Amino acid sequence: MRLIGIDLAASPASTGVVVIERATRGWVARAVDDEADDDLLVSLAVDADAIGVDAPLGWPDAFVEAVAAHHRGGRWTGTTDRRPLTHRVTDLVTREIVGRYPLSVSADLLGVVAMRAALLQQRWADEVWAGEPAARDGSGVVSETYPAAAFAAWTIACRGYKARNRPEEARAVRDSIVRELARSTNSWLDSTAITDAAVASDHVLDAWVCALIALAVRAGATAGPDPAQVDVARREGWIHVPTSSLDALRPPG
Repeated sequence: MRLIGIDLAASPASTGVVVIERATRGWVARAVDDEADDDLLVSLAVDADAIGVDAPLGWPDAFVEAVAAHHRGGRWTGTTDRRPLTHRVTDLVTREIVGRYPLSVSADLLGVVAMRAALLQQRWADEVWAGEPAARDGSGVVSETYPAAAFAAWTIACRGYKARNRPEEARAVRDSIVRELARSTNSWLDSTAITDAAVASDHVLDAWVCALIALAVRAGATAGPDPAQVDVARREGWIHVPTSSLDALRPPG
């Protein structure tokens, strides 16, 4: 098994990528140092068994319908309650699990990242999977991730790990997170090649977490959509939040 974690950003320079794969003496994690443009992300998907992406894989149904109607000159289908337009079903479920809303894909700068993710999904379909797009609900190779929710599920304190205006404090928080990730996975994963980079960069740290969540998805250790939510999840995307401790996470075999 080969796992890819991607902390997707609008620009390649701010995108972090981590690969977890088997080596001669077990599993190893490494950061991809090359600039993570779309060509690189497409090439990495070729041999990937699971890809975790920190980016929305779709938009809220109500938002898409309202914008389409407005564009055609029809009636705006939204109301003064904008929540159905700003948050997906998975955002509401994630809030119930971890107590916080993810950023809105339709009313926040995160939308630019989602546009890149949409193009990337199309390229993966066209160039890697013979024209068949991966399911956005995580039932295929690709799963949507949210590192902050994973930290909450794993009870790992992460407050301030991305604080740009307090770099030393943020670095100290990342160091604590990295130590916990390494401790919890050291029975099967050699993370020595990645720890310094993950302390130095929240993009690398998030990518590492994305790869671990991708493994959790494959192991059935995340909260997926229930049967009534599958159809909407395949359009809007679905954030996979871990349901077991990080210590219990293991690759198969």
